[in-house]
Amino acid sequence: MQEIVEQCGLRVENIYRARGYCCSEAIIVGLNGIFQAGLDETTALRLGSGFCHGMGGAEGDCGALAGAELILGLLLGPHQEGGLAKKTFRKEVAAAMHDRFRTRFAASACQVLLKRRKEKIGAGCAELTQGAAEIATQLILVWRPELADRIDHGFLAAREVRSGKA
Repeated sequence: MQEIVEQCGLRVENIYRARGYCCSEAIIVGLNGIFQAGLDETTALRLGSGFCHGMGGAEGDCGALAGAELILGLLLGPHQEGGLAKKTFRKEVAAAMHDRFRTRFAASACQVLLKRRKEKIGAGCAELTQGAAEIATQLILVWRPELADRIDHGFLAAREVRSGKA
C-alpha cells in the first residue's frame, strides 16, 4: 500500500507543477482521476478553485487540506453507496485527515504554513499538496480497500511537463 500512497502523492504533485493548478485543484483533479471517482475533469477543477491559497487567498485553512477533505467525502462519505456512517466518517476519516496533516506539517492554516516556509522551517505548497494527497490516499485505502481495484494505473503513472506560455 505504501508504494501506491507515494505514487499518488507524486502524481498529484506533478499535476500541481505541470498544469499550474493550485493545491486544492491538483488534489481533487488528481485523486479523482486516480480513483476514477466519477467527476469529469472540468467539474473536479471547478470544485477546487475556491480553496486555493487558503480559501480564496484569505490564508485560512490550507487548500491542499480542503481539497483532500472534499475527495474523501466523495469517495468515503455517508451519502453514497458503500459510504461510511456519518459519525464514523466525521470522527475517523475527516478528523484524521486534519490531524495527520497538522501533525506532519505543524499547522493547517495557510497563513501559518506560508510563514513557516518563509522562515525556512516548513514545507512549500508543492510538498503540502503531495503530502495531503498521500494522507488522503492512505485513508481511502484503509477504509475502502476495494477502491484499490478502481485505480487507473495509466493515469497514476503518467508524468506531465509544464508547457511554456506564449
